[in-house]
Amino acid sequence: MDTPLRIAVSAVLLLASTSAGKALSGRLEADQGEFRLHLNEGRVLEREALAGARIVMRRGEQTIHVLIDTVEMQDGVPGGPVVLYRLLVEDLVRRTHHNACLPDARGRQLGLPLQTETGVDFTCTSGAEGKCILMGYRPWDSRADVPMQDLHAACVHMMRADYGGDNHPSTRDGTLVDVYDRFGMQKPDSVDPLPFEAAWGRDGAVCVAHPRIAENVTLEELAKSYPKLRSSLGPEVCTEEVMRHHPDALLFNRSASAVR
Repeated sequence: MDTPLRIAVSAVLLLASTSAGKALSGRLEADQGEFRLHLNEGRVLEREALAGARIVMRRGEQTIHVLIDTVEMQDGVPGGPVVLYRLLVEDLVRRTHHNACLPDARGRQLGLPLQTETGVDFTCTSGAEGKCILMGYRPWDSRADVPMQDLHAACVHMMRADYGGDNHPSTRDGTLVDVYDRFGMQKPDSVDPLPFEAAWGRDGAVCVAHPRIAENVTLEELAKSYPKLRSSLGPEVCTEEVMRHHPDALLFNRSASAVR
């Protein structure tokens, strides 16, 4: 799992223009999944205007130098296109840099920002949050018919196999899962369907038919760790048909039946 690159809201940011070489100061924000740099002089830089910009981010006593290498749009995402960024974290002493993201399934090393209560997080397309956003579960969207923030949270728990919703993932990279929801934004695969794994809400699993990776956690261990799930474990009680009527079940997934 990628560790998000966190930027404090109160950070002072210096933009070094690659064309004129002039240093400008401003404030970096995330707005609906996009970086926006509000310069003290009044201008706002966004999207392609940020490509090639070098940003100095101050986080406490730590200084991080980041190059916004490229900016691109991904079309075909439910809800509309998503802006993706390639960030390079620079080491000025060694004169090296490394990508802020690991490669995703398509080999891309891209991500996008999310505004949080503590600052700006940069999440990668290879990480759970980024995958959920590209599936259409965008936490900044507001819809009367769909609780988007709750659905995004449920998707992140599902991607990580975080059954208890307490940030204890139990999945394995590369594991095949079929994801769908009660609102029809994502639909289940009707060809050679995998066994039903779990139903998910904003706080983690609502029920678990089988754990995704048996070597990582068992139903018995889930029952011991999470009393709220004890009556909702196993394929007899955890079915899609039952969970379709559960008010907390927003998202469902299937995966290969675990064998230990």
